[in-house]
Amino acid sequence: MVSPSPTQPAPTEDHRPRVAAERRERTRAKLIACALAVIAQRGLEPGVIDEVITAAGVARGTFYNYFRTHEALWAGVAEAVSNEIVRVIDPLVLRHRDPAARLAAGLRYALQLARTYPLFAGFVIRGGVAAIRHGGQATQNIMRDIDAGIAAGRFAPLPAALILDLVLGPVVAAFASVQADDTPRDYPEQFAQAVLQALGVPRAAAQRYATRELAPIEIPASSLLAHVRKNADATSSRSRRPRNN
Repeated sequence: MVSPSPTQPAPTEDHRPRVAAERRERTRAKLIACALAVIAQRGLEPGVIDEVITAAGVARGTFYNYFRTHEALWAGVAEAVSNEIVRVIDPLVLRHRDPAARLAAGLRYALQLARTYPLFAGFVIRGGVAAIRHGGQATQNIMRDIDAGIAAGRFAPLPAALILDLVLGPVVAAFASVQADDTPRDYPEQFAQAVLQALGVPRAAAQRYATRELAPIEIPASSLLAHVRKNADATSSRSRRPRNN
């Protein structure tokens, strides 16, 4: 048997599949970010796909490689937003052991993000409760704390699905109030306390849970929210530039 020559170069790894997958993921993320901004401002109206294609700077065929319909586009954005919020908020929420404190913290963090990222708020307002439910993970985490709160006697002994409805509906309304910029600085605390009281938590305890000190939110520069805000700021800056006559 002839042994391979020691000077023969080892076969090189084919990086093309990995590079192609990374490029595809970057394109999808870009489409999601652009779609979030467009839907937040326009809703899922006719022509939204054309606007997303223009904003992303991709060919029509490229867009349809990722999303075949308006509904698929909306579902993709809803899932991405849900996953993003869970990644940002849930590790901070889980620092609180009591389920009522976790629910209050989650509500306050969500409203903080709505204030800081208007396009995120706009998307939830446009999509309603379905925009929160669709991603799945955010709903599962809220249900986790609701189930724990019922088991611990913190919340009224109602069906967990009913309590979820009692939470999500007001959240969408609160996002609209925050986006309208007509709420006091401590509105997130007021809102969290009101929700807890509606779920059966005594007033003094609800106030205590809703006013606990929270760790600051840190948004990675690579996150969907940061990317959308950067694009929005750049667009706003360009629109304010004086035009030369």
